[in-house]
Amino acid sequence: MEEKLEILDAQSRHVGKECSRCGKELAVDDEAVECPRCHRVHHADCWKDNGGCARRGCPQVAKAVVGERSAGDGPPPPISPQRLLIAVGVVIALIIVSIIWPKPSDPAAGRIKISVLLEASLEEQNELNQIVKRFNEADEEIYIELHTTTRSMIESQLFVRMAGGDAPDIFALPYDRFESIQQELGAMYPLGSADDRAYGVQHPSQLRAISIFVHTKHPDAAITVLRYLLTEMTRRDLAEFKEQAHILDPELMLDIDAFLSLPY
Repeated sequence: MEEKLEILDAQSRHVGKECSRCGKELAVDDEAVECPRCHRVHHADCWKDNGGCARRGCPQVAKAVVGERSAGDGPPPPISPQRLLIAVGVVIALIIVSIIWPKPSDPAAGRIKISVLLEASLEEQNELNQIVKRFNEADEEIYIELHTTTRSMIESQLFVRMAGGDAPDIFALPYDRFESIQQELGAMYPLGSADDRAYGVQHPSQLRAISIFVHTKHPDAAITVLRYLLTEMTRRDLAEFKEQAHILDPELMLDIDAFLSLPY
């Protein structure tokens, strides 16, 4: 199946959607490509740079809309034995230093460590740092390890950490990725009641669902941290924006108040 290049106008159904590769919204006059397999939309440059669809698991490669590839200047020159020995020596020295260098003290100090990965602007990051600091200074049993990133990087960081066996206990994803990842991987810990199961909670200020990783070692502590964050983070009224943009809440997501009212 070959893809087609489209220049978006004001009537295009793709205007306002997020590019599946960079996460930025598509605007009028942007060049866009819709994947003919999974129908995810991309900036044309993102499609070219990625060599096809950026959706995880989609096999579609660029066929009709492709970028120019550099011919290159041939193979690199061989590395001299002297440089190779120097490089090996540097690696060995670094290994030795890493072994004998004194390790910094663990800030968790024996407490249960709950890792949190959230998308945040600089202003939001400052707010989150203060919220987490207050918790860590007051709680004697749980320690929050906060990681913040950008919209375009959060999903790739999440998958890298999952693959490395270091998945965050709590993370947030856009509505569509939250639903598809849960359906494809079952990566979210079940929330809600037995009769009304859910796998995420509305982010207080973004069109995101915050979830707990299904294989977290400390589900009770993760729930405690999630409840704290949702209580302390600044809330934004998203209802009007959703209505104007015709965005529906995911079926498997709870609103904040419903989650906070659960008898955990």
